[in-house]
Amino acid sequence: NYVKMVHNGIEYGDMQLIAEVYDIMKEILGMSNEQMAKQFEEWNNGQLDSYLIEITASILAKTDDITGKGSVVDYVLDKTGSKGTGRWTVQEAAEQSVAAPTITASLDNRYMSSRKDERVKASTVLFGPSEKLD
Repeated sequence: NYVKMVHNGIEYGDMQLIAEVYDIMKEILGMSNEQMAKQFEEWNNGQLDSYLIEITASILAKTDDITGKGSVVDYVLDKTGSKGTGRWTVQEAAEQSVAAPTITASLDNRYMSSRKDERVKASTVLFGPSEKLD
């Protein structure tokens, strides 16, 4: 279904933007899951009101039920799959000569995410900056 394909591609882009904001808030701003949950909730009560922003706030606020320690988001495996609709959306955009950089970036990151074993192995030989910004 063409409409579903485009919808999923756009949703991939939205999720990529949310993931990047999460990473900035956590790694650069040093925000806790609780602080991020409150910020996403605030955004959801304004112009960014959407299902994805709403569930992001809920997920960040959820305590891990199994261990009772920390947030459930800290126990989620950082690996995703793909059914192909994002790829189809990017292919269709290219065929129609329509730029889709956000959807393309989200697809690239999904591909990288799916290669968990390779990322773990690479992390033993490739090192990034050791200092955090103040």
